[in-house]
Amino acid sequence: MQHIPGHIKELIQKCLDGTSTPEEKKILDEWYYNFPPGETGFLSDETETAIGRRIKNRLDEYVLHETGRRRSRKLSGFAQAAIVLSLTGIAALLLYYVVGGRRDKEKTVAETIVAAPVTDIVPGSNKAILTLGDGTNVVLDTTSNGQVSTQGNTRVIKLDNGQLKYMKDKQGQLSGKTIYNTISTPRGGQYQVVLSDGSKIWLNASSSLRFPTEFSEKAREVEVTGEAYCEIVHNASKPFRVKVKDMLVSVLGTRFDVMAYDDESAIKTTLLEGSLQVSNAKVASVITPGQQAILHKNGSFQLLHDADIEEAVAWKNGKFVFNSADIHAIMRQVERWYDVDISFEREADLHFTGQLSRYVNVSELLRKLELTHEVHFRIEKGRITVLP
Repeated sequence: MQHIPGHIKELIQKCLDGTSTPEEKKILDEWYYNFPPGETGFLSDETETAIGRRIKNRLDEYVLHETGRRRSRKLSGFAQAAIVLSLTGIAALLLYYVVGGRRDKEKTVAETIVAAPVTDIVPGSNKAILTLGDGTNVVLDTTSNGQVSTQGNTRVIKLDNGQLKYMKDKQGQLSGKTIYNTISTPRGGQYQVVLSDGSKIWLNASSSLRFPTEFSEKAREVEVTGEAYCEIVHNASKPFRVKVKDMLVSVLGTRFDVMAYDDESAIKTTLLEGSLQVSNAKVASVITPGQQAILHKNGSFQLLHDADIEEAVAWKNGKFVFNSADIHAIMRQVERWYDVDISFEREADLHFTGQLSRYVNVSELLRKLELTHEVHFRIEKGRITVLP
């Protein structure tokens, strides 16, 4: 998202307050028409109605007062506005204007807000399948809370907060045989597991975790597909390793996210706290907090020093966060979380910035994107069609 200069923000605020002069409006108008449309912001879930209508009313007043040659270039281009409201000790207003005036047919913000979707799709929830050591499958979202099974010296307990906990019998010795369990989330599902050492793993949609019900005396190792956020209990004498396809993440005690979906172009490991090593047959790299290791499918390795931590772990915190995300990446997230199929009527190079709750119906998310007038959607039974 292009940086909005401070003096422009001041002019925007003056326009909203009704105190801007004709010369200031002219400067704002010139800036607007030179603002590149390649990236668009969209409304946060808290500010759309109140602020959107406020901006529209102020700008409509300006349009009514404009005359002559400038009227032909009036601020009808502002008929659609997208705002992100951020509080950083003091309120800072960042406004991202979307070029509604570049379309032959315009809708006001108010008209778009009241448009009702024909069909809708609810968001995902806590659901997963647990596969026990003997191959038995337990559907966790329909299983009663309490003890689910006993695996060796470990009790498997389903808690009431979408969490599965492995509790080792403190009096028991290590079993002679290692028992592996697997927890798998479908599209539209997520789940949290507390391993026998106290480490916590959050699984995103379409993901799996294979792990021993109790760890050996020398090492802790699990396997992940899809995406997982991990908070690992520190144990210097027993390293923790996460196998992700042909990559290995080695940690002592740390918080990190690893994303390795088959339909993504790379495996991304983002570190929040501690330290870890990412390695495969060709490369090994130690990363520090705030960094992201990217292993591309072609084998190339990239270390991003200033990673967007909020975006990387947004799913775990119940949010969608897009920072200049392209429409294809956004729709892959929609596909996994809402359990829908996605198709594109034609290709488009569009990028969006903004954030929303993950717990809104899909129409709410799509409607915010549609406010930009850069993209539209058709929702049918289990399918969303993207119409740039």
